[in-house]
Amino acid sequence: MEKKAARRTIVVLSLVLLTVVGLTYLISFLIKGYRPTINQNRFGFLPTGLLVANSDPEGASVYINDKLATATDDTVSLPPDEYSVRIEKDGYLPWFKTLTIQKEIVTQTNALLFRSTPDLKPLTSTGAIKPTLSSDGGKIVYGVTNSASAEKNGIWVLDLASNLPLNRANNRQISGAVNKIDWETAIFIWSPDNKEVLLVNQESEKITGAYLVPTDKYTSGEKLVDASIRLTLILEEWQKEQREELKLKIAKLPKEMVEVATVSAKMVNFSSDGERFFYLAKEAVKIPENLIPHPPARSTQPEEREIRPGNIYVYDIKQDINFLISSAESLGVEPQKPAESGSLDLSAYQPQAPSWLTNNHLVYIDQGKKEVKVVESDGTNIQTIYSGPFNNGFIFPSPSSRSLIVLTSLHPDSPGNLYEIRVR
Repeated sequence: MEKKAARRTIVVLSLVLLTVVGLTYLISFLIKGYRPTINQNRFGFLPTGLLVANSDPEGASVYINDKLATATDDTVSLPPDEYSVRIEKDGYLPWFKTLTIQKEIVTQTNALLFRSTPDLKPLTSTGAIKPTLSSDGGKIVYGVTNSASAEKNGIWVLDLASNLPLNRANNRQISGAVNKIDWETAIFIWSPDNKEVLLVNQESEKITGAYLVPTDKYTSGEKLVDASIRLTLILEEWQKEQREELKLKIAKLPKEMVEVATVSAKMVNFSSDGERFFYLAKEAVKIPENLIPHPPARSTQPEEREIRPGNIYVYDIKQDINFLISSAESLGVEPQKPAESGSLDLSAYQPQAPSWLTNNHLVYIDQGKKEVKVVESDGTNIQTIYSGPFNNGFIFPSPSSRSLIVLTSLHPDSPGNLYEIRVR
């Protein structure tokens, strides 16, 4: 009896062990995306991939090959193939992308939806002349000349809070009225540490005045000192600091991309998380393949490693993938004109496009249609997010990445003011 009980125990334990092993094996297959199927009366597992359909905001409808499949946030198993994926939500612009599903690979949509009816709120009321964004994207400096109260004319700074919408409490006057300024041609230039700003006055492309203004306190117009004689030295020092800061970021790239970013490109601009940068190619070059080990879920969107001058590209550092965005001309980027002999070239300090709206989106002005558009860093999902009135060249992303700040006038008798446009 004892031997039979022992055998029975061994059999039971063996069955339990086999069941556990079998379930573990089955679960591992299911986790990898395999799904049970019966084909020609034979049972087996069909290899699939996983589509994680996520969106911001959540609760959007997910269409796969034009058929309603689920709602975000959800995971869908799909046989390996190419699929058209569309994500829609009332009050938002639709998101669309062609995605390649690979077996045992998780693919995410990461759909950021933009409002189809953006909010518009004023940030200034006395006019904003030559608004200029600081290098860290946290402040805008502008001039005021039409205030009903003369003491409010001068130079102002708008501090951009991360918890938009903004309000007038964010506006600070840092200088009184500045005499003999031709505001049509004058420009603002921020210091690299954003603690000072230069107001440079020009007449017939010649420098006639340069005022260095601290941004952490108020300085009366009479006490502003003309720094024209030191302007070249100041700008050279600031440019050196900016080059050193950019050099540190570029040094983290694969060595082949370091050469691209320093020799074959200009206008190099990193996203705030440092994972991507866009650049304007100035000479033809080919980016070598496999600069770093590729992650399993690498983007399947078409890339372009044959670099052509005059085009703007985005390089994804973690994925070692280079995307063509568009030509510089179509994105409103004008080639800089060479400075005349003996003159100071200030073109590099003029507003430039595109700029980073989020870590994965570039915002730019469609010069032909006079619209503000956004494009993902892989060159897909080009959408118009604002088509109302705005002064060309003055479009700024907010630090929260949920708003744009534009310069416009909504009344024929009022000067241009800054407005926040909530696009997310």
